[in-house]
Parts: sequence; structure tokens; C-alpha cells
Amino acid sequence: MRGILKSRIIMVLLAALIFTNCFGKDESKAANKKSEESIGFLSNIRQLKELSDIMDVINQNYVGDKEIDKKSLMQGALKGMIDSLGDPHSNYFTKDQLENFQEDIKGKYVGVGMVVQKRVNEPLVVVSPIEDGPGYKAGMKPKDKIIAIDGVSTYNLTSEEAVDKLKGKENTKVKVTVVRDGVKESKDIEITRAVVELKYVKSKMIDENNKIGYLRLTQFGENVYPDVAKALENLQKQGMKALVFDLRSNPGGALDQAIKISSMFLEEGRVVSVKSKDGEEQVSNREGKYYGDFPLVILINGGSASASEIVSGAIKDNKRGILVGEKSFGKGSVQTLVTLPDGDGIKLTIAKYYTPSGVCIHGVGIEPDVKVEEKNGYMLFDSVVTNIDEKGTKENKKELIKEVVGEKEANEFENHKDIQLDTAVGILKGILLEKK
Repeated sequence: MRGILKSRIIMVLLAALIFTNCFGKDESKAANKKSEESIGFLSNIRQLKELSDIMDVINQNYVGDKEIDKKSLMQGALKGMIDSLGDPHSNYFTKDQLENFQEDIKGKYVGVGMVVQKRVNEPLVVVSPIEDGPGYKAGMKPKDKIIAIDGVSTYNLTSEEAVDKLKGKENTKVKVTVVRDGVKESKDIEITRAVVELKYVKSKMIDENNKIGYLRLTQFGENVYPDVAKALENLQKQGMKALVFDLRSNPGGALDQAIKISSMFLEEGRVVSVKSKDGEEQVSNREGKYYGDFPLVILINGGSASASEIVSGAIKDNKRGILVGEKSFGKGSVQTLVTLPDGDGIKLTIAKYYTPSGVCIHGVGIEPDVKVEEKNGYMLFDSVVTNIDEKGTKENKKELIKEVVGEKEANEFENHKDIQLDTAVGILKGILLEKK
């Protein structure tokens, strides 16, 4: 048994070594020698023996309600290793959890439709509700703290356990207890799980007279760039003279897509730089087709994170456009997904990114050029369904809201204006007028 365990440990370590080599570059012989001395099976053998001894003690002596085996003990040890980093963006996945995670990032799954993060001994935090998803329609907002799921406290749950509780079969309900900034009391919100199929790109001509286009990107999904390019080209065919690019509540996604989409608006210059643990900097300059020097406003808020902040930072630092809205989330780290030989995996933070001016916004966020606070949140009210079926008429939506939550909320919806979007359009009208 010990031989089998040792083989498994060696396999895991070999995977870690392969991962390290994927992101490293040739260095001097002295540096390589130092590196060889600090990593590898032999350098870790003392700690691995202690781990093996503890597993044997547990296996031989533990008495409890839960059945244990060496596989589950090893998974617990690996999970604890990642959790000890205190990084909400680094996670250990069992084989089933890894499959679920990969399913999520493909853009279609059953759940509540929220991007969340979790730190040890802290509640679950909503990074961004996915537009049109169940959580979004139930009124969840960026930075909401979910302190309980179906009455179970999230403080002692891992991120995987919390996500498992949020997931479930289609049309089943889950109750989350939410604490929101500026609201004294917690509130229970019931969310009906549904198939979440992400539609990343939306576009339209928002002002026909002034030819102001509107382009919304809800997430930087895999290979979303062609869809964004097609939407922008369609607007330009309609005579677009200025653009509002809406990245509000966009939780981010693929780094390469952020670089390509930033490049659409930049004729030249740096988009982003990434620094790994050894301090080596990898600079990404603009690439691909340039779509012109039309007036540009980007909308951001507290749910704009990661790749959204890369685009916003590139536009702001290159003085290409104007940022309007609220300070972004502040996620300036890069993760990679590593599959281990037994089918388990880890998502690990491997670098931090920097805006063209050299600023790391991790934990800080990006300030807009024009600050416009939306106290009720983008198209949201305090735990009220507002974004019901965009194809329906405003009157139909009002009646449904009235039926669900009452007359007052329905009237608020009817009279509500998107002041951030209105501000963006006003700025672009002024720029176009000045050009004339």
C-alpha cells in the first residue's frame, strides 16, 4: 500500500514539475542548479514521509461516522495545501469537480448563474451575476456576501462545497442569505435553478440620429472575439460614428480574448503585461485588425473584473476612450488549469498582470474617468426581478414584477433610467458635436 501511495505522490509531483516547465524559460546554469535543489521528490522527501506517516496513523486508528481511504485522505491533503495559500482564485478539484468546472466555462450548465469567490473562514462573495441568469433575475449584485445557502453557513465551506450547494437540478430552488453593503439586515433570496446558456455579445444602434452604437460583452468566453468583431462591423455598416462598450458586471474570462478585443480599439501600444513569480515580464502589444478612431466610452462597475479590467486599463492608459461608471472589482491575477494524472486538477494563480502604465490593480480596481453611481445596480433593484425576458414589452415586464413583488417595485421599474448609459451617450454626443 505504501508503495502505491508513493507512486501516486510521485505522479502528482511529476505533474507539478511538468506544469512548472511549461511556464519557465531557459535560465543560467547556476539558476537551474538552485532550482533543482529546491524542487523535486528528493527535496520534499522529509515532508512526504511525514504526510505518509499521518495517513497511516489516521488509517489505523481513526474511529468515526465517515468511511476513509487513502485516496480521500490524499485529496484532503492536496486540498488543504491549496487552501493554505489563502488565494480565492486557486482551487483543488476532484475529478468530478474538475469536470463540472470545465462544463461551466464552456458556457452552458444548470445552476444559479453567478461568478463567486471564497476565502478561508469568510462568506461566499458574488463577483458578478451572469446577465439574464437566475441570480441576475433574482436581484443579486456584485460584492453581495452570501452568508448561508439553504440555512447552512458558508463561512466554513470550501469554494467547491459552496458551489455544489448552489448547483442542482433544473427548476429546483435554493435559498441564499445575503448581506449587502449599505443594508443593515441580511435578506433571504430564493433563486430557481435553470439552464444557464451564456450569450456573450449584444449590440444595437442606441441613438439613430447621432449614430451612436451600443455593444455589450457579458463575459470573455472562449473564442468570443469573432462575435465581438462581427457585432462591431455590423454597427459600422449602419453608419456608427461613436460607441458605448458595456463591460458592467462582466466577470472576465480568457486573457487572450481580452488582448484581441482591446486591440480592436488601439492603433498601437501596449495592452497588458504579465509578471510571473520569478519577476519575468511578458508584454502583450496590440494585435490584429484596428477598427478606427471613433469616440469611445467604456462602462464599468463593481462587477467588472479580470479581463474586463485588462480592456478598461488598456483603453484608459492609452488615452483611447473614457471610462464611465463605478470602480471595477480589482482582480489582477492570472490562473492556469492543470490536470493531474488521476483526473483531479488544480487551478493555480501563476502571475499578476499590469496595465500599460505599470499599475497592478489587484485588490484595488480601476477608477472610472467619470464616476456615476447606480445605487440600485445595473437594471436591478433590491432583490427584485427586473430583467425578465428582454423581448417582452415594458408593460408586460411591469405587470409580471407587480405580480411577483408588488406595485411599488413595478412603478420603480417603469420609471427607472440607466443613468450610467445616459451619461455615456451624453458624453459621446458632446464629442461628436465638437467634431462638427
